[in-house]
Amino acid sequence: METDEVLASAAVTISKIAVIYMVDITKVPDFNDMYVMFFFRNKHIMIDLGTRKKNRINWALKGQQEFIETVENT
Repeated sequence: METDEVLASAAVTISKIAVIYMVDITKVPDFNDMYVMFFFRNKHIMIDLGTRKKNRINWALKGQQEFIETVENT
């Protein structure tokens, strides 16, 4: 839930450069694990987060600014 709140609070701020879609995991079981992925023109963007082989955010975001900076740098 913490990540959902961060994403919702950042949505307006980043609306000119990104769109946030949230998925109901009961209706789309492919997304049962919690993570944030980035796409550009329907292609998954591999981002380097300094976590070796992981290319998505799979931890709870601490705050809105952390997410906004990640989006701006992606």
